[in-house]
Amino acid sequence: MSRLTKAEEIIQLAMLFQNSYSGLCIDDIKDHFECSRRSAERMKALLFDMFPEKIEEVQTNDKKKRWRFVKGTMNALISFTADDFANLEYLKGLSNDKNRSKDLDELIAKIKALTPQKNLRSLDTDISAILESEGFAVRQYSRIKADAESLGKLREALLAFKKIQFKYFIDTKEKTITLSPYGIIISDKYYLVGFNEYVNDLRLYLVDKIKDLVILDEYFERDESFSLNKYCNNSFGIYQEKPLDITLEFNKYVAEDVLNYHFHPSQKINEQDNGNIQVKFTSGGTYAIYQELFKWGCDVKIVKPTKLKENYKKYLQDVLDNF
Repeated sequence: MSRLTKAEEIIQLAMLFQNSYSGLCIDDIKDHFECSRRSAERMKALLFDMFPEKIEEVQTNDKKKRWRFVKGTMNALISFTADDFANLEYLKGLSNDKNRSKDLDELIAKIKALTPQKNLRSLDTDISAILESEGFAVRQYSRIKADAESLGKLREALLAFKKIQFKYFIDTKEKTITLSPYGIIISDKYYLVGFNEYVNDLRLYLVDKIKDLVILDEYFERDESFSLNKYCNNSFGIYQEKPLDITLEFNKYVAEDVLNYHFHPSQKINEQDNGNIQVKFTSGGTYAIYQELFKWGCDVKIVKPTKLKENYKKYLQDVLDNF
């Protein structure tokens, strides 16, 4: 059940009605607030009594009735707190992409422009106080150098389902690539994934190494079976390999850390009788897996597959031989 007060519930429900283009039905209200159907009906009735001229029914093919607010109805009740701005600053601090950080700065400025002038001074003081009380530990990461113009063209091509052409160095040789773009994967850098007709397969390209990008006046039909999320989940890192069924076992002394750790979307975590934690997932990207295991030191061992265990031993030996 919802822990909000009745007033808070009604305000939140009103926001939901305004933000929904396709409208809300009784089941949507019931699911969102985790309440009975009768309670959802009462909440809807109360809201409709408060704003009788602001409700419009959405015509759909669905048998369930759906409603939404006339756009702008709740604008006067929307306000932004110091915590809201501090959270945006927090997200900006997490980004290693200058373009995205700049976009967040512009978003923060737009939201502040909606804030009444009389509240801005105290708001800025509170935001500064929050930010001074929180900080990031020193982090190691690659700075993303993707050109904003190239990203803009890629997004335009992706939305329009148009082919693109660009120059790209492969094995020290500059080649001209024609590609049907399927999506952009964000990791330590931006990676473009798309169908390359020349090799008749999907390929990945570093966006910051793409040169002379142009959008062709040629449309393509995207493979309907392709899912960017599934494509990403096939690998532990970026590069695609045949997925392996992997089982790891972690020492009980790091059990709490493991239980609160996200290794992979397919992970299944189980506590063993001896207190150790077993983690199972299906993934490729063995080199990225080795790097992850290395961080856990002697507190992790590979249960299976044997091939992964043997290759990891070789990886560790190569590191030792380097010294």
